[in-house]
Formats: sequence, C-alpha cells, structure tokens
Amino acid sequence: MNILLLGGSGFIGRHLAARLRACGHQVQTPSHRELDLRALDERAARALLHGQDAVVNAVGIMSRDTDALEAVHHHAPAQLAAWARAAGVTRWLQISALGADAWHPVAFLGSKGRGDEAVRAQLPTDTVRPSVVYGRGGKSCELFIRLARLPLLALPDGGRQQLQPVHINDIADGIAALLATPSRHAIVNMTGARVLTLAAYLNTLRRTLHGKTAARVLPLPSPLLAPLLPLTNYISDGMVSAATLRLLAEGSCADNRAFAALLDRPPLAPEHFAAAD
Repeated sequence: MNILLLGGSGFIGRHLAARLRACGHQVQTPSHRELDLRALDERAARALLHGQDAVVNAVGIMSRDTDALEAVHHHAPAQLAAWARAAGVTRWLQISALGADAWHPVAFLGSKGRGDEAVRAQLPTDTVRPSVVYGRGGKSCELFIRLARLPLLALPDGGRQQLQPVHINDIADGIAALLATPSRHAIVNMTGARVLTLAAYLNTLRRTLHGKTAARVLPLPSPLLAPLLPLTNYISDGMVSAATLRLLAEGSCADNRAFAALLDRPPLAPEHFAAAD
C-alpha cells in the first residue's frame, strides 16, 4: 500500500513509519518544509497525495496558541482530506487523542474532535485515540521519567488522577493491524492493560527504569499552583497549564477490548514498559 504519513518525523510518526515499512508498505513522510499544516500549499499537497492509497495523520501539537491548534488539528486535515478524495485516495487513518470531542472546552481535545469529524465527512476514516503514551523520546514521557527520579513528588491532588498509559509499540502495532483490513469507520481507544493513578505510574517508572524505591508523594494545593500556571503555560508552550491539569483531573482511561482484538493480545501494562524498549 502507498501511504502518505503526515507527522512522520514526530514521536508517534517515527515509530509508526518504521512499523509500516517493516510490513512492506511504501511510506512517504513529507517534512515540515514540504508540507506545513499551518500554511498549506495546495500544489505541494496535491502532488504528495497523487498516487497514494491511504493517508495517516499523525500530526499533533501542544500549544498555548488556540488558533494554531485549530489550524493544525482541524482546518488543515479537513482541507487535505478533501484534496485526498479528489486525488483518489480511498482511506484515511486519523491519530487523535483519548477524550477528543468537538465540544470539549479544552482547546487541544476540542480541536482534535473537530478535525476527526471533518475528515470522516470526506473519506472512509478509522480513528485511533491513544491515552498517555510511553516511549523514549516522547515529550510527556520524558517529563514523567525525569519526575520519577525525584525522591519527593509534589503532585496536584496528591497524584490521584487516573491514567491508563499505553506503550508506543502497541500503538504502532495496532495501527498497522487496522490498515491491514478494509476501513471499518472505527474509533479505537488505545489504552494500556491497567488503570493506575499518576502517583502510582511515576513510582512504577521509578522502580522499573531507575531501580529505586517508591517516592514520597505530597499533595500540591491548587491555590498554591494556580498563580504559577500562566508562567508554566508560557514557558512550556501549553504542556503544563490549567488546561493540561484539567485533562489530568478528567482522567485518561477507556475500555481497550477493541484495541486488544486488533493486537490479538492484551496491551502491555506499565510494569512491562521498560523491558519492551
């Protein structure tokens, strides 16, 4: 299959490109210079879409700029899907995010949800929605790994937020399996084998990666944290903000039976992540 992989230089995209090529697919991964989703060049986009059987959209950004989120997650995929349909592309696979919804008040998930709806209106589309992703090189994962080194963890709400982390290899395997079958117009939640709290996840990483005993966890009161969030939002470009803390509080968990069926096995549990690197 000829596949145009958008975001192929990103964290998920790099792993996915390697997996799809190992399956025998011809995978084209245009650079940001060749295809900029913040400023689409129609001629360049149509040239890239010519002769492709499928498009996989692995582009995702964290940003404090809501207009950038809307452009990259919603408007650009909608336009590309329309051009893809005109070029004879027969399917689209959208890598979204767990909890994405067009009406979600957090701009990241709202823009993702609007993009999901827009591409489904144009082409047969399968949508995968990963939870928190474990994989070396991923920005959020590396942040968690650095935090896990600390003997004392001061966490919002004492780290009681619920997560269902998923390994990057499972995501790549699941997407490859999905592309090996005709489009199902499916929405697949990609979550790991076990639900655990943020504090428990950090301590799992601490034990399995760093070989250390559990860290002491202290609750970080919201009134102390709130005045710092505008600054952390600016410094981290949206990675640590009031919006991301809200997403943590909402949790990142979902039924993974459809995902396990795709994999033909259970997804990995966090205690096995380090051994799978």
